[in-house]
This record gives sequence, C-alpha cells and structure tokens, in this order.
Amino acid sequence: MPEYLRPGVYIQETSFRGKPIQGVSTSTAGFVGATRTGPEGKATFVSSYAHFKRLFGDPIAPVQNLGDYMGYAVKAFFENGGSRAYVVRALSGAAVASAVAIEQGTVLKLAPGVTVRGPTTSLRLNALRGVTVGTVLHVFTRPDANSPFAETRQLNVQGYDPQRDSITVAAGEIPAGVSLSPSNTVFLIGGMAPANANPLGGGASFTARHRGVDGDRISVEIRPRDRAPVALTSVSAVRQDPPLTLDAGQFPLAAGAVALQFDSASLRRLRVGDSIGVGTSSGLVIQAIADGAADLGVVGGGNGNDHSAGATVTLVSRGGAALPTPLQLADAAAGAGLGIDMSGANSFPGVALDHDTAMLLRPADVIRLDTGGVTTDLTVTAAQVAEEIAPGAHVTLAAPGLAAAEAGPVDPELEAASPGAAALPAAAQMSRLYLGDVSGFVAPNRAGALEAVAISDGGNIDTGHIRLVDPATSALWIATAAGEYPTNVAADDYATVEVLQVAADGDASVRVASTAAFYTGAKVELDTGTAKIERIVASIDGAARRVTFTAGLPLGAGNTIDLDPDPNNRRVYLRTCEIDVAILENGVVSEIFEGLTWNSDPATDAGMRYYVDRINDDEVGSALVRVAAAPAPGLGFAEAPVNANGQPKPLTGGDNGPALTELDLIGADNGPGQRTGIQALGERDDISMVAVPGVVAETVQGALITHCEKLLYRIAVLDAPLTALDVTALQSHRNNYDSKYAAYYAPWVRGLNPVNGRIESFPPSAYAMGIYARTDNTVGVHKAPANEVVRNITDVVLPFTGSEQDALNPVGINLIRDLAPRGIRMWGARTISSDQEWKYVNVRRLFIFLEHSIDKGTQWVVFEPNSEALWAKVVETITSFMTGVWKSGALMGTTPEEGFFVTCDRTTMTQDDIDNGRLVCEIGVAPVYPAEFVIFKIGQFTASSS
Repeated sequence: MPEYLRPGVYIQETSFRGKPIQGVSTSTAGFVGATRTGPEGKATFVSSYAHFKRLFGDPIAPVQNLGDYMGYAVKAFFENGGSRAYVVRALSGAAVASAVAIEQGTVLKLAPGVTVRGPTTSLRLNALRGVTVGTVLHVFTRPDANSPFAETRQLNVQGYDPQRDSITVAAGEIPAGVSLSPSNTVFLIGGMAPANANPLGGGASFTARHRGVDGDRISVEIRPRDRAPVALTSVSAVRQDPPLTLDAGQFPLAAGAVALQFDSASLRRLRVGDSIGVGTSSGLVIQAIADGAADLGVVGGGNGNDHSAGATVTLVSRGGAALPTPLQLADAAAGAGLGIDMSGANSFPGVALDHDTAMLLRPADVIRLDTGGVTTDLTVTAAQVAEEIAPGAHVTLAAPGLAAAEAGPVDPELEAASPGAAALPAAAQMSRLYLGDVSGFVAPNRAGALEAVAISDGGNIDTGHIRLVDPATSALWIATAAGEYPTNVAADDYATVEVLQVAADGDASVRVASTAAFYTGAKVELDTGTAKIERIVASIDGAARRVTFTAGLPLGAGNTIDLDPDPNNRRVYLRTCEIDVAILENGVVSEIFEGLTWNSDPATDAGMRYYVDRINDDEVGSALVRVAAAPAPGLGFAEAPVNANGQPKPLTGGDNGPALTELDLIGADNGPGQRTGIQALGERDDISMVAVPGVVAETVQGALITHCEKLLYRIAVLDAPLTALDVTALQSHRNNYDSKYAAYYAPWVRGLNPVNGRIESFPPSAYAMGIYARTDNTVGVHKAPANEVVRNITDVVLPFTGSEQDALNPVGINLIRDLAPRGIRMWGARTISSDQEWKYVNVRRLFIFLEHSIDKGTQWVVFEPNSEALWAKVVETITSFMTGVWKSGALMGTTPEEGFFVTCDRTTMTQDDIDNGRLVCEIGVAPVYPAEFVIFKIGQFTASSS
C-alpha cells in the first residue's frame, strides 16, 4: 500500500480498463535442411531470399541428398507471400570446419594501388617497420598469382620518409624494364623466403565458424596498419627579459652619468660587459661592477692549503648533487680567480669575490679552488653581491655614459647579455638567456656532454650548449663556442630556446606532439632517424603530452636522442603499430577489422583491441571465422601475425561429411544454444509453421509433427513423396500420420532452378507456407489458404483430376491443381486429423493465433490476487480482444455474443482451484468454416399465367 505520512497532494496513475492483448504473428516460417554455408544448428532469421543467400549461399545444385531443397524452399516461400523465416542449417556430425595457421613476423608490400616501374629509386610501402638507413630489403616476386615467389633482387635503403612510408634506394637497383606490383611483390628484412604452399606457420590458427566444405572459399589476410608518425618534442621556453630596478633615490641622473645603483635582485642579473638601456639612452655597456663576497667553509679537511696567489674556481656541486661535469667559474690566470690563504682555518666569512663569480654562486654550492694542482673544496654558506653588502652605485658604465639626463625614476632594460671577460678561457665564458620558465631544462648539465639547445630569433637558428641552469633568475648559461650562439642569432635578438635532447639511455618516457594516437599496451616503434626501437606503452599523460614505456630505451651508456636544431630537418618519431585483419570470400573482402593489436593484456587498452578477442566476439566479431592465438605469442614484431607471402591465405580442409541422415535433420536437444535440426526451431516462439522441405521420410515428418504438438503454437507442413505417382501411393504415405497440427500437400511442382537455369521439380510445402502468409496478410488467419494462385511455377508433376481429388481430399491430402484458365492453384485446406472438429487448416491456425495471443497477452495475471476483481479484469481483457477478432470476420454470428463467450467466475473454478492458486477461464469460440463445397440447386418450375 502507498504511504501517506505528510499532508499534501498525491498523484497516482491507475487504469480503468482491461489490459490490451496484441495478436501474435501467424506468418513466420521455420525451415530445416542443408545449405552451402552459414550458421549451423541455430534458428537464423532471414527477411528475404536475398538475405538468405547472403548468409547461407545459393541453393545446393544438383540436389542429391536429404535436405538439399532448403534454398529452393526459402525462395518459394518469399515469392508466394512470405516475409519472415527462420532457417536451421543441418550438418552431418562428421563435418569438418576449414582452417589455416598463419605465420609470425614482418612482411612488407607496396602501398595499395602502387605499381613501381623502373628506372626509379623511390618506392612507397605499406609500412616501414624495422626499416632504417642501411637496411637491406630482399625482394620476392612472382610472374602471376599461380606461381611461387622467388627472390629477384635486393634493395639498399639509403633514405626514407616516415610520413609517406616511402624509401629511397640506390640508383640502378630498380633498372628500366622492372615492374613491381602489389599483388606479386613482397619485401623481407633478413631474406627469409615467403611461404608458397601455405604450410602451418606456427602463428595463430583461423577456423571457419561453420563446418563444411564451403569454408574453403574463405581466406585471411593480415595487413600491417601503422598510424601516422608523431614527432617527439622537447622542452622549450620563450624569452622573457629580467626586470631591472634602479634605486629611486639617485634620480635625477645627469647626462654623461656613469655610476648607477641597482637593487640587489637586479644586480644579480647583471654581468660585466652587459649592454643595457636606461630611458632614452641605449647601448650602455657595463664596464665594472663592485665585488661581492661569500662565506666559505672547508669541506673534507682541506685547511692548510695556500691559495693566496690566486686559484681557478670550479663549481663541483649544487643542491647537494655533484655535477657530472664540473663547471669552471673563474680563472686565476685572467685575474678573476680567488686568492685566499687557508692556513690554520676552516671557515672564511666575507671572502671578497669578483661580481661575475659572486652572482653565480648559491648557498650550499661546493666550489673547488685549484692553485697549480693544489685543490681545496669549499662549501658556500652565503653569497652576496655588492648591494647586499652595502648600498651604493656599484655599477659603472663605459664612457660617455647616459646620452641624456633622466628625471626618473625609470626601469632599465637588459639589451644584450655579455658572455664574460674576453680574457677568460672558453670554459669560463658563458652567454646568458633569460626565459619565462627554465624548470624543464636539465640542470646544471648532463653526464658526458653539455645539454644541446636550439636558439631561434623566429627565422635564424643557432645551436648552444647549457653550462648552467639558474631557476632563481630564470636564466640559462650557454657555453660559447665557434659557430654556435650568438652566430646566426644576435645576442640581443633571441626569441625562443628549445632543448634538443628528447631521450637518454634508460629513459622510459618521451614527450610527443600529441598523445591521441597512443593507448596503454600499444605496440610502438621509436624512430631515432638512425635506428628503430620497439616498445610497449605503459601509461599516457595527455596534459604533459608524455608517453611512458614498460622498459627504458637501450641507447647505450651516455648516448642520447637529439633533435636537429632546424625543425624542417627533424626525423625523430613515435608511431603506433597495429594490424588489420581482412576476411575474404572467393577473393573479395567480406569483413575487415581495423586497428587491432596482438597484445592480449586485459589490464591495458590494447587488450580491448586484441585481434583474437575482437574476431571471436559474438556481437561485433567475425561471422565467418574464429581464431586461436599462436602457441607462443609475443609482443615483438617477430611475433606479429602475418601472411608469410603477403597474400591472403585460404582456409582448407573443410568437409561436409557424409550425406545428411534422418537423425541429422531431426536433431538433438543438447540444451540452450546447442540444439540442432528440428529441435533448434524450439528456441523461437514466434514461428507458426514449420517444414523440412523435400524430406518425406516418416521418421522426419513424424518428428516434425511431434515438435508441433509439443509446442502447440505451430503447424507442420508436409510434402508428399515425389515418387508417389498415383492415388494409392499418396494415400499409403499420408496414412502414416494423424494430427490436428499438420497439413499434407501434393503433388510436387515444376519451376525454374535459379542455379542452373533448368526446369526442375520442387516440393510443395514452402509454396503452401507462402500462401499461408499471403492469406494471413491480405484477409486474415481465418481465411482458408486455398483457391490461391501458386506463384513462379510452370506446371505440376501430376495433373490430378477432380475424380482423383474425390479420393484424396477427404483424407486430408491438399492438392495443387492446374485449373486452366485460372492458373495453377492451391485447391485444398485440410489438416490430416481424424477429429472432424479440426479438419480445416484455417480453423487450426485460427485457434493457434487465439491461444498464443491470449497466452502472451495475459502474462500480467500471474501472481495477481485471485479474486473477483481479477476475474473481471481477465474477462474484460479477453472480451476486448475477442471482439476485435469477431469484427475481423473470423467468428460466426451477427453479434459478439453469437461468436464467442468468456467466463471466469465461481462457475469455472472451485474453491479447491482457488486454494491451489488456479484461475480457470473458459472461452468458447464459434469459428467460421470455409465454403469448401459450394452448392447451387437449380430446378424447373411452371411459370404463372400472370
């Protein structure tokens, strides 16, 4: 009961009428027999003869065995008015499915549609897996599709374009007169000869989904499908000049002024030799900056060393990590070194340092002093520039100073950063680049070599190498070297800086232009420009555009992958490598499954693309084949499924087995989804008429009748034997049966065989079933399916006369007769029941319609409270339905009460029925009977004189 616990308005939906009953279909047929191909053992829906042919192939010709008339029967059913049918393909238990095992490895072909004619040095392939500069491709060709492949030449790859999957080979290797076609040419790395005789190749095994010899027309082709290469990218940053601030108290500045006071942060960003601009004055070169100072402490007991004569200063550690390559900061020989006597002391506060050295140091740095080979390591506990020691005008400009007076205050600009005093050795000279963000740059340098960068002004490009990264000032310190920055790009004109290294030995991740083409578990190939590396994707970071592998890159100790400084010359890519699986019938592609992998890991996205699972999927997989994985699957290109000769590989060994037996057609009830033959029709409750066309064996027809009597809502349509050539023979065969759920038809009819173009004999059952459907749809199920033209036939095998039908009609043998000039017509509508109540097919089928419709339409009654209210609803529901049937002309009477009655009350059930959960409803029906015998009585009478 609904709850009403709080005040308010409650809206509830209810019904004041009986529930409607929808009439079931009565024109859906079920056929059992043999077909060329198609699903076996299950009732498969077809909506037309063309649909049947797509699934099951053409009718079998010539007809030789039991069940071979199936295809012709389906055609006859649809031609005579049928619109829906279920087909069960029966096969011998000894039938064998076609199968083939494919190979593993890499086989390349020309791109689809590409024919190569010499002389040429360029070819487009369908993939470039494993192809690099220096690769030798072994070319195998054949003169035609029926000849074996043979190696005819070798090609030396001198270059390739991953964007077009094209290669360049040496001149003369494809001379004039040579023609290579996609269907007759394959390329192999390593020279392994392709398979010519389709041997079992140790790879995956493909098996036809359906048994039988027709599976031999199926072939399988594995095609490499490599996605477009995605460029590897690195960290880049845009120029951002550092803010500089002059002390406001020194303004106004006079023209010619050379002494300037900066705040401490600005002073750390300046170096002797820098060019700055102040107000309207530009090109002001810093001539000198006052010394800074540092608090130093000896590391590791180096006290006692005397460096008072001057020492070279080298940075050996920053942030607690030793630098792989120590960085020289100052040189004693150039007068910029550090002079200090450490005799008898370990701590040295306030040691004076030239500004260019002081601005580079940070707390916790470790520096090394070297005087003639005597070294001492010192830790920096504090580093100060002059402004932090004592405020003042610590910057001196070269004459003539400011070009004009500045009333101020104004903020100066850094126009060009100096690489340092020319007297310093190259190891200590460094250019500075100020950027918006330096967090992604290697700091302070990489082992073995300095970090390479490309420096651009938007058009010109220079190479540089990072000596030091200073996150505190967002500065990169770039080594100075001949031919490098600033050579093509002026020091005051750089715009962007890009790191050229994209990977180092052991790195397990790379940065790419886009991650859209990658997914976890994907097989990828990293193209360094000189080598190819296979990897599996472990994870993807779309925001950072980073792809991580399951294992690091084996580049060799100290080796890296660097981009070319010029973006137009870069050849470093990552691409996803997949396969397409094409299933062909008679050489024509019927199914294709694209973008699959051979990685079965269900924990990755690749697992959802695993070719075995995708092809075997009952919903979206192949309708033609199943596949079993290779005995020893792997993830490398060596384990990739492939056709060894690059051509579709046919399935073989299919066998229909011996001819169908009666037991094969009767089938077995092996449980849901496993039923065969007639038993498989039981899995569909919308079938209303069934036949095993052309099969007249008593065992099969008896099983068909039993099937209908068990399931109740269908009728068996039986064929007379083709060999029954007289009345006695027909009666003898028909007398084997007695059922109100079966009808019997004779004789066979003559029509065109669509396979061989001949006029042949065909069983009448499917023609009768088509007429059932036709009359159901034009008049109704209550109309006797007789006196209807049999379509698409030329004659009957036996032209029975009226007197012969006198002997056949009373025993329920329905004849097809040539009633010229009214054509060949169905001329009988009886069942084979001895119960006269059920002697007409239309009465039997009308009750099937009524019973099945009421069965489906009253399921809602189950478990309802069994009371008068329910009985009234049941009566109302069924009465409404029966009234509609009466109005259609299916029942007798001029009023509904004359055509039917519905009773459900205490007169139809006892208290015992009610106590035991039984609701009993009685329905009486007065069906219309066919006017089988039309009698017109005519006699003479004497005319009246009036």
